[in-house]
Amino acid sequence: MTTLEEPRADAAGSVPLSRRTVPFGARLAAAGLVLGAGANTLQAVLGQVVERPDEVADQIRVFNEHEVLFTTMHLAGTLAVPFMAIGFVAAAHLLARRARRTGWVAGTMLVVGMFGFLAVHVAEMIQLAAILDPEGEAAATYLHGMDGAPLLAVTFGLPFLIGAPLGLLVLCVGLLVVGARVPRWIPAAWLVFAVLDFTIGGVGPVDPHWLYLLGAVGLAHHVLRDGAAAWRKS
Repeated sequence: MTTLEEPRADAAGSVPLSRRTVPFGARLAAAGLVLGAGANTLQAVLGQVVERPDEVADQIRVFNEHEVLFTTMHLAGTLAVPFMAIGFVAAAHLLARRARRTGWVAGTMLVVGMFGFLAVHVAEMIQLAAILDPEGEAAATYLHGMDGAPLLAVTFGLPFLIGAPLGLLVLCVGLLVVGARVPRWIPAAWLVFAVLDFTIGGVGPVDPHWLYLLGAVGLAHHVLRDGAAAWRKS
């Protein structure tokens, strides 16, 4: 964390130092927002190009026919998660300046959700490697059968399925209600994204992740504007 010291005059006219703590620098916050949302959106858009079959035999055929596409999609999705976590922590920090407990709750839930999300992506990368291996059909079938394993579902699946949507809901509603000096269209866009993404998904060819990316770019601009004053003094 970074501690900033700002002068403020007291009633007697002296200027003591007040301390504000930020989790990291404004540039890292902006980079996390844009890179995380950008890579996550890229994965979602590529996922619309070729549908992933349910059966392992069909997956092996389709994955080998579109090896570059699926490899790019999974790499983008996996690399996105750490940056997404940074971006969500940045947004929660802005909320915590006006509503400390709400910001901490939202940030904690989203970090837990990203832990589960990263584990899911790593598991998919391992399965993809097995599928693309000419002799990996048995391993791919085994990994595919582990999707419903109770221990893995509780350890990784539930943290994502509970932490991510609820954390986003708390974050967006909190930013809209308390007015944390963040343009209201940003949490509104993220709220619509969360509702669509965790319910019906894409509407025709339009993927809701574009709303996530739009809001992330807008929030990054807000964080960096006026020499990052919005980040330090929010």
